[in-house]
Amino acid sequence: MIFRGIGFADDELRIFYHSVGKTVILRLAGKRSWSEIFRIEEQCQWPVIRKIDDPKLPIYKGADRALLERFIETINEEKSLRCRKAYLDKVRYWTRLQAVIEERIELFTQIFGFSEGDIRHCELVAARYSKMVDGRSARKKKLWTIGIGTGAATLAGAAAWYLYKKEKK
Repeated sequence: MIFRGIGFADDELRIFYHSVGKTVILRLAGKRSWSEIFRIEEQCQWPVIRKIDDPKLPIYKGADRALLERFIETINEEKSLRCRKAYLDKVRYWTRLQAVIEERIELFTQIFGFSEGDIRHCELVAARYSKMVDGRSARKKKLWTIGIGTGAATLAGAAAWYLYKKEKK
């Protein structure tokens, strides 16, 4: 574990490491999963990330300087963005936050040494997830169509009954 000795609880680190893999998979799954990525980043990653913005920390000894600078820059950019959240319109805030998180997800794959096999595994899981979400969406759409069709048929039946009763009088 890379962050041992910095003062993090084991549970906090375990949740953090698990969330890194999950965000890589969700990013590969596409646009519809960004709300979940934002939630994971806020709850699982940000509590750890915001505490490791000092490049002098012992966890960074021997780290690739360019990679380290990019990583620290994403942390500082997110801190600044979170401080200015109240002053930014929602679209600008979420767009910038997405860009920062997206860059950090790519850095995570380099920092944690994702191999080609790991990336392929994440791609397969993301494809299964996308297929599952697409199927769920198609079923919802079908149910709405059936519901609207049933409602229209009921309404037409009620109108026909009313006209029939009206003509009988």
